[in-house]
Amino acid sequence: MAVLLAFVVGIALFGKPHAKVGEAAQQSVTIAARPFVATLSVAGQIAAGDIVAVVAPFDGRVTNVKFEFGDPVQQDQVLATLDTTEIGQRRDEAEAVYLKAAQSAAELANWSNGAEVSQARRGESAATTELEDTNRKISETRTLFDRGLVARDELDSLVQQQRSQASALAAARQDLAETLKRGAGANRRVVDIELHTAQARLDELQSQLAGAALRAPSAGVIVRQPGEKADTASPTVHAGMSLTHGQLIAAIARPGGLTVSFQLSEADANRVRPGQHVDVTGPGFEGKSLPGVVATVAREATPATGDTAVSFAATARLGTLTQAQATVIRIGMTATVTIDLYRNPSALTAPPGAIQGTAPDTFVMVKATRSGQLRRVAVQIGQTAPDGVEILSGLKPGDVVVWTPDTTGDSDDKGS
Repeated sequence: MAVLLAFVVGIALFGKPHAKVGEAAQQSVTIAARPFVATLSVAGQIAAGDIVAVVAPFDGRVTNVKFEFGDPVQQDQVLATLDTTEIGQRRDEAEAVYLKAAQSAAELANWSNGAEVSQARRGESAATTELEDTNRKISETRTLFDRGLVARDELDSLVQQQRSQASALAAARQDLAETLKRGAGANRRVVDIELHTAQARLDELQSQLAGAALRAPSAGVIVRQPGEKADTASPTVHAGMSLTHGQLIAAIARPGGLTVSFQLSEADANRVRPGQHVDVTGPGFEGKSLPGVVATVAREATPATGDTAVSFAATARLGTLTQAQATVIRIGMTATVTIDLYRNPSALTAPPGAIQGTAPDTFVMVKATRSGQLRRVAVQIGQTAPDGVEILSGLKPGDVVVWTPDTTGDSDDKGS
């Protein structure tokens, strides 16, 4: 990517050059404090910055599509509709599972008064009554046996019956205890988990079913998946197309979230930093200039190809667009990004041709105001540009710097 380095020096940077009679080749300038800005211009492309993904809410077939890439959309605007036959069946099945789980949970909530516990209690009560009745009969029969009024066989039969009924009562009591246990502890926890799981599944399918009319989650411009080029993009969504749950359909670029993507050479990668001001222009901007700031500079290089050198990807975030700007700025437009690398609102500057020597031993020739004598003055230079050199020390406002232009074409190398 071709990179153009441009430096802008403030209005009337050097003032009017002075020339002595008979010394037409000699030039001079009066030093004064003026704005000094160093910039870097690179080619870029408008891209979606703040985006919201639009995804399929469930597995289904597209029945209707109501958007095209590049269209502006409003929040909640219907973008497409999906067939609900399959999701409806799965939702009904989930509801059946939920109702069964809810019934089981309700039974356990009132388990101690439920049918099974009541039946076990009745069994225990009946066994107790039968045993008590047999005990009474044994007591009466034993009295009659002691008086010789009944035979021993009758007494032995009742005793045998008592033993059997005592075993039945013990079994009835154990059955009652086990029945009560099934309504508490781990069993109760299992039923609660089943109910919670069934409820969550039903809610999920209800939510997916409600998304059958696929709506825009935010206002903006509907675009392709970030980084996806038109010639390699996945097929455009169309009626009859089958989608899977979570499949990315498109993205919505929110208003005020546009960015500019560009590449930096190795030499410029460390000169550009997040937060630096940028001005963005382009052939399709109708003369409008968009302000912004550098957002990112990649820490890893984009590998070189056959016809391009190693470069570093970078982005700049634009400010919120006005209505007039938003009507003409479109995603994908080419742009020129002018980055403020350095800005000094009140700098002392001198023409590049006036700087002699090589850093750090640079100097200029200064003419005395009264005598016109020239003297050599050492200067410390800062930022340099084809149009001017920042003077950090050695000169003061009002000094007159004199130099003879280099006609050999090498003057641009001075002070570098």
